Amino acid sequence: MKLLLIGAGGGLGRALLQHYLEYCDEIHAISRRSRPLSLPAQVHWHELEGELDDYQQLCLRWSEAGEKFDGVISTIGWLHQGDWQPERRIEALNQEQLQSYFNVNAIMPIMLLQAIKPLLPKKKPCFVVQLGAKVGSISDNQLGGWYGYRASKAALNMLFKTAAIEFKRTHKQLSLAVIHPGTTDSDLSEPFQQRIEPGKLYTAEQSAARIASVIEQLKPASSGGFWFWDGTALPY
Repeated sequence: MKLLLIGAGGGLGRALLQHYLEYCDEIHAISRRSRPLSLPAQVHWHELEGELDDYQQLCLRWSEAGEKFDGVISTIGWLHQGDWQPERRIEALNQEQLQSYFNVNAIMPIMLLQAIKPLLPKKKPCFVVQLGAKVGSISDNQLGGWYGYRASKAALNMLFKTAAIEFKRTHKQLSLAVIHPGTTDSDLSEPFQQRIEPGKLYTAEQSAARIASVIEQLKPASSGGFWFWDGTALPY
C-alpha cells in the first residue's frame, strides 16, 4: 500500500506513521516539523510550512508525475493556541478566533481533498480519512460551549459528506470518512486532561491502532460517514 500521511509530526501523526510502517510499501509523510533523524527507507518526509499553497503545490507536482495513493490520512486540526482557548460562553467569542477554527478545521481539509483528488485511483479501492471530533455532532451536543471548535468540526462533516456524494460518480471504490480518534494524550488535549474520566484518556499508540481498525472496515457504500474510534457511526 502507498500511503499519504498529512500531519505526521504530531503525537498522533507519529503513532500513525509507526503503525503503518508494517503495512505500507511506501509512505509520504507531510509535517511542519523537521525530519526525524532516523526513518526507514520506505518513508519520504516532506517538511512544509503548513500553508495551504504548500500542500497544493506538492500535490500538483505529484499529479503531473502521475503519482497515485491507496490511502490518505490527515490529522490537521486545532483546539487551542496561545491565549486562544475553547469559548465556554458567548461573551468569549471573537471573529478572528472563529475564522481560524473554520480555516484550519474545515476549509483546509476540504481544499486538501480538492488537491488530492487527482492522486486517487479511480478503478481500485482507496480511502481518504480526516480526523474529526465527536463534539462536531450537532444532535449529540448536550453540554454547549466550545463554539468555534464544535461548529468548525460540524462544518467538516458536512463538507466531507457532500464530497462523498460527488466522488461516488467518479471514484466508485473510494471511501471518504471523518473519524473521531478518542481523547488522546497529546498537546491538543493536554490543558483539559484533568477533567477526563479515568480510563478515557488514550495513548497515541492506542488511538492510532483504533483509527487503523476503523479504516480497515470502511466501505465505498458508507463513504461520507462520521465514525467513532470503535467503528460505530456517530450522528451528524
